[in-house]
Amino acid sequence: MVSTISAARERVQATAERLFAERGYKAVTLRDIAQELGIRQASLYYHFPGGKEELYVTVTERGLQAHREGLEQAIAGAGDSLEASLRAILNWLATHAPVDVGRMLLADLPAISEEPRKRLTGLLVECLIQPIEQMLKAAQERREARPVDPRFAALAILSLAEVLHAHARLSGKEASELVEAALPMLLDGLRA
Repeated sequence: MVSTISAARERVQATAERLFAERGYKAVTLRDIAQELGIRQASLYYHFPGGKEELYVTVTERGLQAHREGLEQAIAGAGDSLEASLRAILNWLATHAPVDVGRMLLADLPAISEEPRKRLTGLLVECLIQPIEQMLKAAQERREARPVDPRFAALAILSLAEVLHAHARLSGKEASELVEAALPMLLDGLRA
């Protein structure tokens, strides 16, 4: 019985995570999730009594934690080179579901209650921004990177990863195929 419940809960979470990632919090209803799963909407309350907000918070926390683990492993495996670290970060982000940071901050999080909004905002910084920020600070200390605001640069890198996914959809390529084209632009800028 426990494995059936946990398997069903996992299916709900996986479906909700995908729909929230594709459409955002406001655009997804519990009815959408239930229809996608082929279950009654009321069944979702068995697993998530707090409804849509509880489900969103749960899957967002899970997704952010997975991104942190992946980013930290990618950075640790890259060694002490700015280029290798950026390549590892972009490759990891290109091969995993994108996190639309802008939409999260501007639309999704303002639509939920204050306490979970604050918690998710903190997790967003801790899980996505800080690992990249710390790598950039280390590169700056080694004088391998210019002295730019590491938080701003980390957000720019995350935005570039979202662009890789967008361009992949437009071009029919895989996002991971675009990393090598994006890397020189990130490292050297656009000047000839």
